[in-house]
Amino acid sequence: MNELRDFPFYEPNKPPQYYKYHSKISYLDELERIWGKRWGAQGIGKLREVTVAKPTEKELDPLFDRDPAYFMYDGTKPNLELAREQHDNMVSAYKREGIKVHYIEFPEGARGAYGALRGGIWAATCFVINGGAIIERQGPPFWRGIAQYTTKFLAGLGCPILYTIHGKGVCTVGAFTRMTDDFIVGMLSTDCNEEAIEQVRPILERSGYKEILIARSPGPLNYFYDEALHWMHPDMWIAPVDVRLALIYPPACDYQTIRRLMELGYKLIEVPREEQLKYFTCNSITLEPRRMLMAEGSKKTVAALKSEGVEVIEIPYNEMMKFTGGLRCTTGHLIRAPGPKLFE
Repeated sequence: MNELRDFPFYEPNKPPQYYKYHSKISYLDELERIWGKRWGAQGIGKLREVTVAKPTEKELDPLFDRDPAYFMYDGTKPNLELAREQHDNMVSAYKREGIKVHYIEFPEGARGAYGALRGGIWAATCFVINGGAIIERQGPPFWRGIAQYTTKFLAGLGCPILYTIHGKGVCTVGAFTRMTDDFIVGMLSTDCNEEAIEQVRPILERSGYKEILIARSPGPLNYFYDEALHWMHPDMWIAPVDVRLALIYPPACDYQTIRRLMELGYKLIEVPREEQLKYFTCNSITLEPRRMLMAEGSKKTVAALKSEGVEVIEIPYNEMMKFTGGLRCTTGHLIRAPGPKLFE
């Protein structure tokens, strides 16, 4: 039973004390009371809840084979049965860590803006920061339409929607790399433009980010290159390991970004080209500071991490990567414990 004293700044026989209430109680102060959970996966605090999407036949639509370069892959088809096995293994790894897993399922006949919808397994499109989710507007035409399913899914979980990118804004914000609770890396690329950055910047700042570092990417024009996948999203070339410690693949980012990371005191573990291209090494999951989940195979990088006292859990994921994404792409972070900050 409620007591009058439970209401903030209650004074007998007076209207609510609006000024005190509005000026002193923030949205985040009431988040759990209203929305049931403290939604937010702001940085690298211990991962608590994630979302994933099972690989299905929809990702093997014969239409994609008619022009692989247009659909941004090299034409190599994954073995669906093996891919599902590896995906289930990833889910099992999360559950062993005590992480709650939610499945996002696309309805029968799910369609994008122009028909066939590619990319339904990229659960990182569920981009949740302190307070709720930002709904993205994807770059390629064959990804447009995922947002409506993501929105319905998150709302069904009880996660508030903070913002939806609109207008001419384009941004796969799910690929922003959350380095700490107050530092995040985005990237202008084929999948993110200036207008979208202008739209999301105030949302990110209000959620607690003190610095939003915007990198700049190369990009394809008339030819498809294997490297193009690494030019699209920052989570393909940088991964936080701890405060001021990160994996990086320099060929996919501009040097000013490296310079700024150095200014902030980061120690950067460089991923060899052969490992990044083959195993999407930077597209790994930070379970908590100095604890990583990675696709097996990156021997040099794993050795470098272990020399820094980092615990690495490796799982097979090579067949899943033929869908053109890695562990980070196929995992949406919903809730993390509060984690370290860079600007304390």
